[in-house]
Amino acid sequence: MLLAASAAVPMTLALATPARATPDAARSFITELGKETVAILQSQDPVPSKAARLEDVFRKGFDFMTIGRFVLGRYWNTITPQQREEFLKAFTDFVTKSYSRRLAEEATINGFNITNLRDLGENDYLVQTMITRPNAPPLNYEWRVRQGETGVKIVDVIIEGVSLLVTQRSDYTSAMQREGIEGLTRTLREKAARGEPPPPVPTTPR
Repeated sequence: MLLAASAAVPMTLALATPARATPDAARSFITELGKETVAILQSQDPVPSKAARLEDVFRKGFDFMTIGRFVLGRYWNTITPQQREEFLKAFTDFVTKSYSRRLAEEATINGFNITNLRDLGENDYLVQTMITRPNAPPLNYEWRVRQGETGVKIVDVIIEGVSLLVTQRSDYTSAMQREGIEGLTRTLREKAARGEPPPPVPTTPR
């Protein structure tokens, strides 16, 4: 859950999508995904088991095609279909494995509540939540969800006002300038294999 830009942040996640999602579908999706995540974190399972279960939650909950395309920016149109496929696999593996490990090792969560839901237009909703922690201030997370070909998926997360998608885009485009797509893909594979943690995310409430 340590993993949707606000209306003030311009987004260009332009992919063809099916029929428009409903507010109830967006709310239900985040509710069920959140319940599953909290149940895993509150279980008595060992860390490796929690991490494996959380990885499955991330893979089914996030639209990595849309996210991967956005973080590459203009470079997406300069690479071949095979390079896109290889990058998306490496990117998905790194994100799901690194965040699932971090959550399983560090996160202590009591629960979460949906505090608001906003229609952003263009088939997107922003589901605002408050995550409660023992002996710590709550965290404000916002989940940008979209109806895709396989159902409602998360396309971005705002943590305490900071969009992970927008933040990471600059990191990935810089890496593309330095390494090219082959180098970036190789780096992601190596990081996933080593179990390298993801970049830090905000933990101080607004």
